[in-house]
Amino acid sequence: MISYILKEPKCVEAQEGPKPVPQGREVLVRIRYVGICGSDIHLFNGTYNGPHSYPMRFGHEWSGVVEAVGSEVTRVEVGDVVTGDCSRYCGACPSCEVDKNLCQHIEKFGITVDGASADYILRDEMYLYRAPEGLDIKHLCLSEPVAVAAHLVEKVRKAVPSGFADKRVLVLGGGVIGMSALMLLLHMENCRQAELYDLAESRTALARGEGARIPAAQELAPSSEGGDYASLYAAAKYDVVIETTGVAPVFANALNLVKPGGVLGCVGMIAKVEIAQKLIVTKSLTVIGSIGGTGDFPRAMEFLCKNPASADKLISHYYPIGEAAQAFATARVPEGTMKVVLTL
Repeated sequence: MISYILKEPKCVEAQEGPKPVPQGREVLVRIRYVGICGSDIHLFNGTYNGPHSYPMRFGHEWSGVVEAVGSEVTRVEVGDVVTGDCSRYCGACPSCEVDKNLCQHIEKFGITVDGASADYILRDEMYLYRAPEGLDIKHLCLSEPVAVAAHLVEKVRKAVPSGFADKRVLVLGGGVIGMSALMLLLHMENCRQAELYDLAESRTALARGEGARIPAAQELAPSSEGGDYASLYAAAKYDVVIETTGVAPVFANALNLVKPGGVLGCVGMIAKVEIAQKLIVTKSLTVIGSIGGTGDFPRAMEFLCKNPASADKLISHYYPIGEAAQAFATARVPEGTMKVVLTL
């Protein structure tokens, strides 16, 4: 078998080795597709600022087919089409009882431990998900990023007891996470007033085609601040804002855009940002952070299975894994690009 190792920034090397044999609860998966995530791009460029390792197999968004199973495997069988978690959680600590994405002993496949950039991988069956009948294996590799969006949408929904049907919702950022959140709102959450803003025209066109309204930039401009409450509320137009860009000024302005009593959900990660904290207090906002998609893969796969045309729009490019460097270069360019997928 061949493994594709990110030895160091901007250096992917193919290495030959023996095909592994599954033991116990291990499952041998023949990898077919690997999606490139924003964290993969930062790892490739040497700019990732979280825990990570070199050298390693990259890739935590993938799909494949079960080729062999260990003697203790009960959840999947040879021939099953599967995908898997990014989070390697323990399942036993107090944090796992609340949210496995917050495991006290967590590792991340493709970031801190080996990922899926190989002909074959071994995974403990606890981290695998079998695709529902009818879900295209090409779309299945989108399960992890869609699950990340679904995890955030679920957390926001809990803060909006009446649901999204009568709420005006803005998604900031039209990358795969933001677009997935928008699609989930439109197709799975009965949201009738969903909007998306992104600087890339190709992404706003995609969102418009899904049924979203695209606000003009001036509609989202922060208002000039006065000394009264009316001035603080002047830019507030949305019941819910979902921030996915990880851009400091965008996050700071999101606080202006949320109505009093509204909700700001965020998955974009920013090292430092200066905000008008008084907006959280004076508008009594709920600010929700979310990380990971463990726990929401079934919802993500349900969406992908029921909405294949939308799922297809989330993938813009396919490259053979031997052309990984070119794939990473393409993935860095927002205009005309959504998910870039490597094929094996």
